[in-house]
Amino acid sequence: MAHDRRARTRASLLVALQDLLLDRDVSTVSVPQVVAKAGVSQGTFYSYFDSLPAAVEAVGWLLIGEHMRVLEEVNADASDQAEVVTRTTRQTLTLFATRPEFGRLLFDSGVSLDGLIVGFRIQLRTDVQRGVDSREFQVSDVDTVCSLFAGAVIGACMDMYRGRATLDSIPSILEQLLRLLNVDADKVKQLIDAPQKFVQWRALPLCETDVN
Repeated sequence: MAHDRRARTRASLLVALQDLLLDRDVSTVSVPQVVAKAGVSQGTFYSYFDSLPAAVEAVGWLLIGEHMRVLEEVNADASDQAEVVTRTTRQTLTLFATRPEFGRLLFDSGVSLDGLIVGFRIQLRTDVQRGVDSREFQVSDVDTVCSLFAGAVIGACMDMYRGRATLDSIPSILEQLLRLLNVDADKVKQLIDAPQKFVQWRALPLCETDVN
């Protein structure tokens, strides 16, 4: 029971933090704001997190977990790594084009979510390395290509959120990204033209006890 109570308290703190990060009227988030919203004492906050950045990092990992959950469904019947990378990228871009709250959290909250970006890059590197091993991708420097690919995806996600790019831009973005992996041109066209269902994330704020 005590463990369940602690889990619920931690989850309520992370929900409160997400609410504040998503609130356009809140320019700066502080620990006193978080505990007031969660209805707990400041001492309670520090029994779970060493600092506000530590709590923000926990939010980032919560988002990573949700993204991985969704991608398992997106890629459940993918036939190869090229299809996995394409589906993953299309899903990610569509998320930022259609769910502005995620762009708000990542780009406008004023708090770094480096953990989310690092998590994305780790998964990308795994997918790219598998593609290299299976000879689907022709890449001589996996780390450099992953840095370029991840940076391009994050930039494109920002453009989707800001309205500088739209859903109609996604095929062109995918084509350019797959070129980084030297995927065969005919395969690129096949991947881009393939239909794909967008899988919705759970609504924000995410509750840690629900996700786990």
